[in-house]
Amino acid sequence: MVKKIKEIFKGTTLILIIINLVIFAMPSKIYAANTDSNILEKQIEKVVNNKVKETDSEKKKLKKLFDYIEKKYDYKRVMGFEAYKGWEKDYALEMYTEKKGSCYHFAAAYAFLANKATGYKVRIVIGKTNGFSGALQEHAWTEINIDSKWYICDSNMDKYAENSSGKYFLKKKSKLKNIYNNYKSVQYCTVIL
Repeated sequence: MVKKIKEIFKGTTLILIIINLVIFAMPSKIYAANTDSNILEKQIEKVVNNKVKETDSEKKKLKKLFDYIEKKYDYKRVMGFEAYKGWEKDYALEMYTEKKGSCYHFAAAYAFLANKATGYKVRIVIGKTNGFSGALQEHAWTEINIDSKWYICDSNMDKYAENSSGKYFLKKKSKLKNIYNNYKSVQYCTVIL
């Protein structure tokens, strides 16, 4: 009887070890949008209402929000980014609440604010840049469509790349194609609340 109990215990222990390995080896993020759109919308509206005036021009609204993102938030490295469905909402809300994030957070946070303040079509671009170190690295930035032309607004690059202050706000894509790897193999994520 004791031998039988020991065998059952060994089998149960093995099963528990396997279950723990499966659970704890999983990625820390659940790959589905976790953000409540109402919470996100309230955060966006709060920032837009506090930072821009209705009488501001569209460009002035974009600049005020760009400067706000650049000054208010700090960098936090995130490894293993994956563009799951709804990631942009999760990353924007995380940036607004934690006040720090990666380039993906910077791009998402600014994209939602720019869209809310102006109504322009705004997208997040996931691609590569050599703007930080000269070597290509994964990166995300925001693009805004004004009069059927796309403009780059990259608050993360503007804040952290050497000698870059003001260099990455509302710039024509053609002017920055060498810095953004000539837009090869990019993914676009249009911002919609």
